[in-house]
Amino acid sequence: MLETLKNLLHILALYEANGLLALTYVLWEHLASVLVLTNFVFFTIRAPVGQRAWTLGGGVLALLAAFFTASPAPFLLAAMSLAGVGAVLLERFNPDALRWRITGGLTLYALAALAHLGYASYLAGVDAAAWAQAIGGQQEAALALAQGRAFVETLATWALWLILPLGYFSLLAQTLLAHPPLTARPDEIITAVRTRGQSSVNSYRSSE
Repeated sequence: MLETLKNLLHILALYEANGLLALTYVLWEHLASVLVLTNFVFFTIRAPVGQRAWTLGGGVLALLAAFFTASPAPFLLAAMSLAGVGAVLLERFNPDALRWRITGGLTLYALAALAHLGYASYLAGVDAAAWAQAIGGQQEAALALAQGRAFVETLATWALWLILPLGYFSLLAQTLLAHPPLTARPDEIITAVRTRGQSSVNSYRSSE
């Protein structure tokens, strides 16, 4: 009886360990998707009611791009969204406007990544034999398709790996460096100054 109980506990421990390993593997494999989802939840919570549907829609597109597109686009998208969260937390002057621009930038990047995925899938499914009749030969059709794929891949590489991310990070840097760093938002500083002034007046009156 005791031996049977030990075997049962051993089997349960193995199942639990395998389950945790499988969960860890899945989370690591889709780490970019998890980060994108978490960051867009932050953006949606911070958004006004009228903007939440748009923010949620952008989050769905970003999640699809992070889940289905090829590396490094998912990790660039995750890094961009994570940097956006940090920028919103650091911005003291107009974080709502910055959050909206960040949401738009991430949505634009997700759309570009999904468009590349769709067009690349289309080109991969095109049959050179079907093009041969219109172009004039099997060799010419294969060459045209190869050139089309090369052009799309080159354009996508420049846009998704360099141009769009650099533009996005430049936007964040420009916004954060436009004003000197503050320990609080401007309205909080004004309220604190007015409150201290009112307290000084009250203290002076009390002393009289």
